Amino acid sequence: MKKLLSLASVSLVLLLSACLVPEKFSAKIDVQPDASYTFSYSGTVINALAAAQIKKAGALSEKDQASLAKEVGAFSKNADVKRAAYKGDGRYELEIESKKKPSESLRMLDIFTVSTDKSGVMTLASAEINDKTKRELGELGIKIGGTLEVSLPKNAEILSHNATSSPKFFGLFGTYSWKIGSADQRPMMKIKFKS
Repeated sequence: MKKLLSLASVSLVLLLSACLVPEKFSAKIDVQPDASYTFSYSGTVINALAAAQIKKAGALSEKDQASLAKEVGAFSKNADVKRAAYKGDGRYELEIESKKKPSESLRMLDIFTVSTDKSGVMTLASAEINDKTKRELGELGIKIGGTLEVSLPKNAEILSHNATSSPKFFGLFGTYSWKIGSADQRPMMKIKFKS
């Protein structure tokens, strides 16, 4: 039985290793008429591997804490990371700002993506999380809570979205927002630009 629990624990660790999960955050995307955009993120992320270790052992060792603290240096090498601080227990505070050209893709910490297909449709989406991973995040006590705002220019045509709230100006332009309180909520939007 111990061997089975150990294998389950290892599979959970492998599944979540090096995975940073957003906790409390505010994210924004400001899209320009030429389809260039700026993405910003301010908030905390937690290393799921560290959360699994805390669940298993009750705490992280000093060696693990020091190793996780050193990761701030790796974050700082990314030009989009404006500030990174280790808060302890596998948790980081991050401020990210990324400016992208039209059709340039974005992949933020394997959590959120922006991409444009050959027909010019821009898709903004958070990563899909399967039921098993959602359960495991819950078992680790990881709670996701934040907001995402997307500001669009007048020439943006909304093809689809699942925003919590949308602008009242005929739904053509303005700010769309999502209030995210769990891993079940997956922001998604498809946009095309009028010439």
